[in-house]
Amino acid sequence: MAEEEPLPSPPLLQDKWVTIQKNTFTNFVNQQLRETEHQIEELYTELSDGVKLCALVAALQGKPGIRGMKPNPKNRHQMIENVTLALQAAKHDKLKIVNIGAEDIVNGNGKLILGLIWSYILRYQLGKTEIPPKQLMLAWINAVIPECNITNFTTNWNNGRALHALIDYCEPGLSPNWRKMSTSDKQGNCETAMRLAQERLGVPIVVSPQHMASSDLDQNSGMTYLSYFMKLNSCGYKATLRDVNQLLPSSHVTNFTSDWRDGTALTDLVQAVGGHIPNQSPSTGVIESTQLAIQGARDLGIEPILSAEDMVQPQAGHLAVMAYAARFINRPAMKLSAASYIEVLFNTVDISPGSKTHYSLLMKQGNPRLHSINVKVADPNGNNVPTTVEWDDQPEATGLGTFIPTVVGEHQLKVTCDGEMIRGSPIKFNVGRSKKAISFVRREQGIVGDNTKLEVLSEDGNVADVHMTYTSPSGLSKEIALSRSSSGRSLSHSFVPDVVGEWKVSVLQNGEHASGSPYTMNVIKPQAVKLCNLEGGLIGQPFSFTVDTSEAGKAELQCLITFSGQAVPSTIERTGEDTYHVKFTPSGPGTHLIRPMYGGKDVRAEPYKVEITDSNLVLTDGPGLKQAKINESTTFWVDASQAGPGQLNVHIKDAGGVPVPSTLRELQDKRFEVKYSPAVIGPHSIDVEFDGKRIKHSPFTVNVYKDPKAEVPREGVVNQPLVILLDTANTEKGDLSITINEGRVPVTTKKLSKSSYSAEFIPSDLGQYKVELEFNNSPIQGSPWYVNITAPVVKTGPPVLTPTPPPVVVEPPTPPPVVVEAPLPLPVQPAPAPSTDIYAVVKPKSVRASAAKPDAVPTQYARVGETRSFDIIGKENVTVKIIDVFGSNVPFTSTPTPKGFAVNYKFKYIGDNWIHLIGENGRPLKGSPFLVCAFDPGLVVVSDLQSHGVINTPSHFKVNTLKAGRGEVTVLVDKGATNCEVYSQSKGDYNVTYTSTSNGVRNIDVLFNNLPVPGSPFQTDFGSPPVPATLQRPETSANYITPAISPISVTGSGLHIAEESKRASFLINPFGQAGQPSVRIEGPHSIAKTNIQPIDSAEGRRYEVTYVPVETGIYNTYVMWNGRDIEGSPYHPRVVDSKMVKLDGDWYSHVDEEGILSLQASQNKRLLFDVSRAGPGELKVTGRHLTSGSPLQCTVSEKDVYHYWVDIVASEPGDASIDVEWSGFPIPKSPIRAAVVASARATNGYVARPPQVVLSGFGLESAVVNKVAEFYIDGSQADKGSPGVILTNSRLQNLQTNMVAVGESEYRCSYTVPESGIYMLHVSWSGNDLQGSPFSVTALDGNSTVSSRTSDGPDKITVRGDGVLPGILATYNGTFYVDTEDAGKGDCEVKVQGPKGDVQIVSSLQGDRKRLLQCQYNPTEIGLYVIRIRWSGQDVAGSPIRVHIFDTYEELERFNNTGEISMYMPVEDAPFQSSIFPQPAVNGKKSKSVPHNRGVRMSAAMSRSYTAGAKANQLSFTPHRGYDRKSYYIVKENGPEFISAPAQRSVFIADK
Repeated sequence: MAEEEPLPSPPLLQDKWVTIQKNTFTNFVNQQLRETEHQIEELYTELSDGVKLCALVAALQGKPGIRGMKPNPKNRHQMIENVTLALQAAKHDKLKIVNIGAEDIVNGNGKLILGLIWSYILRYQLGKTEIPPKQLMLAWINAVIPECNITNFTTNWNNGRALHALIDYCEPGLSPNWRKMSTSDKQGNCETAMRLAQERLGVPIVVSPQHMASSDLDQNSGMTYLSYFMKLNSCGYKATLRDVNQLLPSSHVTNFTSDWRDGTALTDLVQAVGGHIPNQSPSTGVIESTQLAIQGARDLGIEPILSAEDMVQPQAGHLAVMAYAARFINRPAMKLSAASYIEVLFNTVDISPGSKTHYSLLMKQGNPRLHSINVKVADPNGNNVPTTVEWDDQPEATGLGTFIPTVVGEHQLKVTCDGEMIRGSPIKFNVGRSKKAISFVRREQGIVGDNTKLEVLSEDGNVADVHMTYTSPSGLSKEIALSRSSSGRSLSHSFVPDVVGEWKVSVLQNGEHASGSPYTMNVIKPQAVKLCNLEGGLIGQPFSFTVDTSEAGKAELQCLITFSGQAVPSTIERTGEDTYHVKFTPSGPGTHLIRPMYGGKDVRAEPYKVEITDSNLVLTDGPGLKQAKINESTTFWVDASQAGPGQLNVHIKDAGGVPVPSTLRELQDKRFEVKYSPAVIGPHSIDVEFDGKRIKHSPFTVNVYKDPKAEVPREGVVNQPLVILLDTANTEKGDLSITINEGRVPVTTKKLSKSSYSAEFIPSDLGQYKVELEFNNSPIQGSPWYVNITAPVVKTGPPVLTPTPPPVVVEPPTPPPVVVEAPLPLPVQPAPAPSTDIYAVVKPKSVRASAAKPDAVPTQYARVGETRSFDIIGKENVTVKIIDVFGSNVPFTSTPTPKGFAVNYKFKYIGDNWIHLIGENGRPLKGSPFLVCAFDPGLVVVSDLQSHGVINTPSHFKVNTLKAGRGEVTVLVDKGATNCEVYSQSKGDYNVTYTSTSNGVRNIDVLFNNLPVPGSPFQTDFGSPPVPATLQRPETSANYITPAISPISVTGSGLHIAEESKRASFLINPFGQAGQPSVRIEGPHSIAKTNIQPIDSAEGRRYEVTYVPVETGIYNTYVMWNGRDIEGSPYHPRVVDSKMVKLDGDWYSHVDEEGILSLQASQNKRLLFDVSRAGPGELKVTGRHLTSGSPLQCTVSEKDVYHYWVDIVASEPGDASIDVEWSGFPIPKSPIRAAVVASARATNGYVARPPQVVLSGFGLESAVVNKVAEFYIDGSQADKGSPGVILTNSRLQNLQTNMVAVGESEYRCSYTVPESGIYMLHVSWSGNDLQGSPFSVTALDGNSTVSSRTSDGPDKITVRGDGVLPGILATYNGTFYVDTEDAGKGDCEVKVQGPKGDVQIVSSLQGDRKRLLQCQYNPTEIGLYVIRIRWSGQDVAGSPIRVHIFDTYEELERFNNTGEISMYMPVEDAPFQSSIFPQPAVNGKKSKSVPHNRGVRMSAAMSRSYTAGAKANQLSFTPHRGYDRKSYYIVKENGPEFISAPAQRSVFIADK
């Protein structure tokens, strides 16, 4: 009976605030979905399929839906796709979603779902803002209802009073008695307020009144409800607009976004409430104007929320501006600043004793408190001079002040308002002797065409017989008609000068000049200034232009130059009487703005524009810049979009200097396509110029080549060499690549003559072999070829076996075949023969013991239920063990043969099985164990295969082998006569594409491991291209799929593979159909920008689609015609980044100073490559000796999902070259140069590996007093040997260390230091010190400090915390800290891998400087956890860290005290034999049988022996290969006990 799943906790047992928040967020979601067909009841589960989540995001974004969403997901995979679409759609709105993945939503993770909904509320309810929304909401609320003194969104709202106040603010009179409201009935108050808000203000009740009145109300729920008062166009939004507009006397605002970006609205608002803002010139910028307004408001006590720079930005959210504007509404009463209301006009020229002296006071409109204004005049002795002020009745009150000084000397005029000195007061002036009774205002400068005002002031009001004349530069004089003011105390005149030059102005009274008369006014004409030589410039080079002011008059020239809003330094040099030279250095490519000013006035309304180009920013890409094939068109692209304006020119010449014709076509936004077709072989030169200057790396050299000729046989015989002949005559140098069956079949090449080569391979299986030849990474003509391999004609008679060295004579046993349930020793007696090692080579039908070297043992496949066999030939007893996928023993029969035994067996279950052959010395034979993959072709599923097709149009279908086991998929169309391509989309998923070029029925064979799958061969009928029409699905055929659009062809590499940040492309051919294509390319977290360019040719119009992916991963490429998906869409290209394939560790630790890798002949060199950031691809490594051309033996094996081992063996000394590719793209440093030296270690064909022992763990460098420190020794990749560890203190005394084997040649070492200090740790392998030994270990006092170094970079990272201790309990939340304070700049990456894969971690930055990273992971499975911490791609000191998670405190204590790991969790149950022991007696008791439905997992590979003891029973066992570190359990009388099997060791199980 299966165990019942635990029931969820009742709501009453959960935190009440969680229940409230869940209900609130459920109501919020339903409120957004009210216009759709969706509603939810259970928030945690109803979003799991992604359908309603997509509808929610679409509603929040105001869109009809999210494209690509599956409305009826049928499986978990489709549910995850839907949720991913919803998350990506929100990310396009720059919504940051941290630590929430699609699987979390599908799994119903309530905590993360609440976090996701909250992020939606913040983004779409309150808008984008960099300021915390809580701060903005509180600012607005306290501005509109200041009496409530709101400080939170929980308890302040429980009694309902604040709600009523807020409602009454939004609609005055709706709840006028809120101040007198009783707060005893909290829920009733809340219910009344929320009902009013819903009915009158349109605020939905997303929080129930009961919850709003509850003390358990959480902050997020309160903010969610109140956000409806503050969202765009809400009741609070409109009420704030209402009150702000009531304050503005003349202007009117309609929003809190665009109306506030130029500073005008804020300036008007500040002045409306009494703020003073200095006069601004027309040249005052928007930011400066806004800053002046903010300062004016600050003078009134109104503090800003946004800076001036942020307020004018388009992305400034409405809530921040609305909260700031609301602060002006209920501003507390305060004394008005006198400087804000009063201005003094006082002409201090020519004042004499006894003369009546006047001054003017100007008061702003609406402030008539004249009695509060006090004016005092003090003479040099401090005595007051009597003064009077007479006010007129104008809207802006004007007062004329009068006083009569009596003494000579410095006087002061002081003006106060309410006792406060006005701005500019006191005014100091001198009193002396004066003969004139009038004065005037001098105008030093005038502008041609502008009104110029001239004023005359009278001291005593006598303006009789006052005359004013002006004389133009030509000498023409004219008297001015003066106008008297209403007060009669002044005269004025406005005139418009018409020519530049010096004008003379005279003021006379009674025929005599007034003081200062006559004077000269300089008249200029700024618009007559001319700028020359503004044609454009280059980045980084000084740019200069000329300014001519000869027709503008005399004045000062200024030039303000900006680029992207920033000022650019410039110099002005005068080169003549009226000419200037302005010089500056451009700071970037693009438009520079030049704003010339003359006499402080703009020369023209709009600035001049200078276009600056940078040819170094012109980018090129494409095959046409690397190599080209003779007489074939090739292409490359030039991207000048970032280089500024300019002209692009391309010149191509062949090897003889003869120009090569080319076409240059602009695709879009200064992105160009260049095509050319070379006619001769040899190097060509391509010179690319932009704006007359060569771009970076130009000229380019392109090698033009001709394909070599190839002779490929079409038939061959299995196990017989097959030779391909190559002729490279008349072919330029290049790279020739030969692959058989995608590289799975080795090929040997030989040089026959100067221009001819042969390639030879030996087919080992029947069937069709695919031969691909590429020259310079391009298929040569005719490639690929298909070679049919058949069986040889065999004469009748017994088989003859001729092994090498000479065969051994076998005397087979005589008993009949027997069924074996346990390991069977098979006796084999050898005849006299030279001694040689025995090992096995797996063939399709046999496993043979022979003396041939097993260079590469291929993986074998066996059909489930099919009897298989192999032969044993040898000279000693051999034990046979066959282990199935569950670790159970597979029965087999043995039959004697003339040379040994034949072993027959068959598998029941799909999966990986192992055949173990163990010699009489107990050691496995060479090559053992052998992997045999069991499969079932009957479980292969073929889908989307159409019964009808269209010629010359790609046809697609899918093959799924996920349930069928491991194997190879082969697809043959018409027995290989029609080419087809099979792409692996993901594990077990394949896409098949082929194109029929003629009418007829195509026979399609789908084979899995060379066996037909159900339904194979399939048939598709191809006819002539039909007229495009809407096709209906026939009801009689459930398997017929209506093509979306037909016929349309989509081809190109960009549909299948692309490189990150590199241009990819494909072609759409509509074959004359009317319409337009559209393409959408979606990455894992981004949408690629696409460009569709029509291409017209004689065959008709086609469309080239280009895109540049910005991240790695599997993409979805949707190709549509007239808005409908075409057949095969979406495509799924893999985007990789070969630059991110890294050699593990420091590159320069593997090579010498010249970057050359050192190899030894006949010895293995192992390298580890990290592909964790390279995207979904495949690692391919090939190498060759440069002298002989023979290949290096390069083997790639998977270490884990992110790392690959590469083993390289060179066969001869000399120089070599190693190519490393990721999905066909070379990685950095490839090809790797290598130097091979002779080796003295190869003996008898056996290759010995040099020691490669890996040390890891914090215990190599640091320890904590009285705490267990540990490190690991991994010698699995080294020569066989044993480790040694010695720990000494500063007194040279040895300390105790513990060493426990945890795997094959893997050890965990631990020790404890009693005191702080420096210790020396000696680590050796087979008596030889390892590199770095002895290690200096720093022991510190304190808890959990695991790393402390002083070197640069990652070694300065400190890791501490209980979460990185060697052992912790499973119930403990693993928390640790990564301190990056001393590490400088870099990126920190933390990964935790548990027993079942990656573990999710939650991280946050702590501390004042945000340099302390807090990491937390919650272990849910007991076992080994590996924590890897990297800084800028390099492991920090001690990484990876191993942490053991234990189930009980007793296990943890045992580990801390002894270092022993006694238990891990059991593996999952599975069907097995009914008991695992043949009922032996243990302490007088028998072990119990276990029923089938519970099962026992004990590998049949274990050799069992029992020893009875008084207190304990000893079980010795050896876990078989492939199941290391798995767990096994033994059934005893009192129940099962679990034991771990990390290595070959003895485990004691005590009686209970």
